[in-house]
Amino acid sequence: MTGIRSCLMFVVALLPSSLSAQNATPAASPQSQSDKAPILFGTNVDIDQGSKSKGASLGLGSYDSKKKDQKKKKHHGEFAIAPIPMVNPSIGNGGGLGGLYAVRLDGGPESEPSSLGAAGFITATGSWSAGLGGQIHLRDDKYRITVGGGGGKFNYNYFGVGTSSGGQSIPLSQTSKAFLIEPKMRVYRDWYLGPRYHIIGSTAGLNSTKLDPSKLPVPLPSTIDLRTAALGIRLQRDSSDSSFYPTKGSLFDTLADFYAPQLGGKRTYQNLTLAYNKYLSLGKKNVLAIHASSCMVTDGAPFYDVCELGMSKDIRGYQVGQFRDDRMLVGQMEFRRELFWRIGATAFAGAGAVAHDWGGFSNSEAEPGGGLGLRFILAKRNHINLRFDYAWGDSSHAAYVSLGEAF
Repeated sequence: MTGIRSCLMFVVALLPSSLSAQNATPAASPQSQSDKAPILFGTNVDIDQGSKSKGASLGLGSYDSKKKDQKKKKHHGEFAIAPIPMVNPSIGNGGGLGGLYAVRLDGGPESEPSSLGAAGFITATGSWSAGLGGQIHLRDDKYRITVGGGGGKFNYNYFGVGTSSGGQSIPLSQTSKAFLIEPKMRVYRDWYLGPRYHIIGSTAGLNSTKLDPSKLPVPLPSTIDLRTAALGIRLQRDSSDSSFYPTKGSLFDTLADFYAPQLGGKRTYQNLTLAYNKYLSLGKKNVLAIHASSCMVTDGAPFYDVCELGMSKDIRGYQVGQFRDDRMLVGQMEFRRELFWRIGATAFAGAGAVAHDWGGFSNSEAEPGGGLGLRFILAKRNHINLRFDYAWGDSSHAAYVSLGEAF
């Protein structure tokens, strides 16, 4: 994976990273048997992913205000706890644990449940991660506040930056920590707007005493000891009917971050991410989910903050960080089916590409990915699923275990 792209996703962001056991096998990677390294802090920290952006992270489902029994229990909370085994050649075998407590803080019919969560994992190779955070919904969902933080150490394979990445790799060890806060307010109907601030500290170095640093197949990143901080803004239009298992509606998400030394970091650059999710109900038990996104990062961004192909919500079947550059375009479609009792199944497919600039996509080949998955409902009231996915890419494959849908 990458060293720090969206660590912990701040529980609403963190949990999917630490709970995701992803095992990818790239086509030609002499130094690597890896698959994905842990997703850590980075430019496109998807802090809303458990709450209303449908990401593969712990989040909240919608309460049905029409049900009398829910009116009586509107202040009652619900737990979702899952031990996650990890079988990952990149960071080693081990285990993780994630937990979420969801509770409605007010009784308005439009209010979403708020959540508090924590997650962590440890492996036999010394990789570990831990974090906690919360997503607060107030005044009939007029206000949304996300806050969280965490850190960890990750031993993984680094493929370099550029469209030629994805072949050879070198072993890298990275230690990271981060903090984020993002308040938003409903400004008109389904539109939410608000500022965000996050700060990230990271130290990386070659994780091998047998390799000659002057003769590496992939150059070491120049930004091996760095702190970045950004003040940004987020605009969303959210008409989906559920936070954790949407069956209809859509989500349009715009995120812009502005990094500067005056904010507590050491670099100046900018990031812009656009994403759109559409959910179509095909009967009582079937849902078609569609996702498309683009990413742009300006010059000056460290290697862990450029656009990275392979995030679960974008495309599955690749190591995150195996393909990374300053621009990215991806699309993915998933068919979800409730089978019986608490069991469900999915089938998904997509493609994505990275390039140094927008004109570079004319010469960049799209990387395909697709696969099958199973679901188990851990918390029925909010329809919080435990997700098992197996995906194939171009000469690669990956297994995923996490809480929540991919998008």
